[in-house]
Amino acid sequence: MFLVDSHCHLDGLDYESLHKDVDDVLAKAAARDVKFCLAVATTLPGYLHMRDLVGERDNVVFSCGVASTQPE
Repeated sequence: MFLVDSHCHLDGLDYESLHKDVDDVLAKAAARDVKFCLAVATTLPGYLHMRDLVGERDNVVFSCGVASTQPE
């Protein structure tokens, strides 16, 4: 089976006590047949932080949803 996590926040996970790092999270997901993730940010600074944290990967794409009334 090939599952897609269509809405995840890889930058908001507990990397101190629950997960070692992003590689650990993605390995745990893959073990449960989640092979692709759409990492979602809700602010432009959050988007940039998440891109830095996750890096370029074949199994993760990024999106940033901000409202036109939201300050940059």
